[in-house]
Amino acid sequence: MLYGMPNRIQASGKDNHVFLYRGKPVADIRKGLKDACKKARIKYGRFVKGGFIFHDLRHTFNTNMRKAGIAESVIMKITGHSTREMFDRYNTVDEDDTRKAVKKLEGFLQVLTKSLTRSTETAKIENKESLKTPNNS
Repeated sequence: MLYGMPNRIQASGKDNHVFLYRGKPVADIRKGLKDACKKARIKYGRFVKGGFIFHDLRHTFNTNMRKAGIAESVIMKITGHSTREMFDRYNTVDEDDTRKAVKKLEGFLQVLTKSLTRSTETAKIENKESLKTPNNS
């Protein structure tokens, strides 16, 4: 849907603006964004520490696409990023990502520990069996 949006806008022939309000082009989205942030009690502005700006949506889009499991090459195609460096700049790794990574590692280590425990137990049994069997040398 999003990928085809520019084509649909161009095909409509009426207007090439991405954002419309009551059928009219929005020349500057910042006022609406500023008002929405104020209403939601979110800091707004480039010069405000931790302030939200329109460009933050690009970071959010990249990050959410990655979290949804979309291949990085596909995300890069959609966003127009031609280098891995640009993809990385817009991709945000947050606490949720690190928490999931640690859980995944814990699961891997549990499986590894079980596997090693079974191997050790098997080796002990095989060793006991070899001690019981008379050596025919």
